[in-house]
Amino acid sequence: MDCIICGKQVVNENNRLQKKVKDYLRTTSELDVKHRWIKQWKICYGCSESYTNDHLVGNSEVLQKIEEQKKRKKQLGKALRHKREQEPLAELRAYYIEKYIDYATCKAEQKGQHIAKPPPLKNSRQYDAAYIAYVKSSKSTAVSIVRNLVKDIDTKGKWIDVRHVEKRFLSHSDGDFSFIIVELFSRKQKPSYPKKMAEETNSDYKNRIAYITWQTATADIHHQRTQGIQGDVYIVLPCLKNEQESMYEKHYIVWDHSHLQFKRVRESNQYVNILKSPIWRYEIVAAKQINHQQLRYIEKNLYQIIGKTHKKSAVTLSIFSPQKKKGAASKLKKELKGERDRKN
Repeated sequence: MDCIICGKQVVNENNRLQKKVKDYLRTTSELDVKHRWIKQWKICYGCSESYTNDHLVGNSEVLQKIEEQKKRKKQLGKALRHKREQEPLAELRAYYIEKYIDYATCKAEQKGQHIAKPPPLKNSRQYDAAYIAYVKSSKSTAVSIVRNLVKDIDTKGKWIDVRHVEKRFLSHSDGDFSFIIVELFSRKQKPSYPKKMAEETNSDYKNRIAYITWQTATADIHHQRTQGIQGDVYIVLPCLKNEQESMYEKHYIVWDHSHLQFKRVRESNQYVNILKSPIWRYEIVAAKQINHQQLRYIEKNLYQIIGKTHKKSAVTLSIFSPQKKKGAASKLKKELKGERDRKN
């Protein structure tokens, strides 16, 4: 709304203006012209201070200013109608489309950037720092992958202890792993779960149960390790894939004549292609059980193995096995050939 006298915007001043009306109503039950105009947002705060009710009623100066404002609005209305009848220049549309594609693509990327982020841990004060760090770490994601997605590993009645998890080289996501090494222990200690409290939400109760499970697992695994018990060791090769990779959706952009701007609509013959928001899922490329001698070899040569994953986009299980030297292999071939020649 604009002031009918000076043309200044009134909406931003409505709190101060309405206070004037309330103060006036405390003294009288009926509004005069001035305060009725204030209530209807017809005049701004400055004009309400400058003019009394008597000046606003039948004052030639005020009437002249009101007429001038009406003429300005009429001229402005004509100019706007003329603009609305004209289509925007092709350069303006191209500039807007370029900016819109950047904006929409950025929004799509933001929408799909959280790949396997665990749910927020509410009321985190009741948990210790070690558990909070575990929930936020990549180890909790690795445990979830092994427990829920790897069909070749039976985790029923087992604790999953992550020995090593390696992020994929040059990947932008912390949840994109090149390989995971886990050790499975039998559940010798059983967690004791309390009943849900009346004031607890379902998510709070699930968090409390998960915390108790983590405490029991941590204590049980530590106790078994101190007794020299070794669990079954597995290598898991997960692959993070975007189900909507290189897929686009149509955004229909048209010129809105009434508001003099571009806007997005449901249907039109004018559209732009916007990359779809990523939908991420894990695929298990391979999973293999290894013995503890092989595990010691991997841990001893971990940096060399990680270096090999940097050179290969597709990681295979072969990089975790000792590689035979070319010289030794050729020497073995010569010895075998010599034996065959002597026999002949």
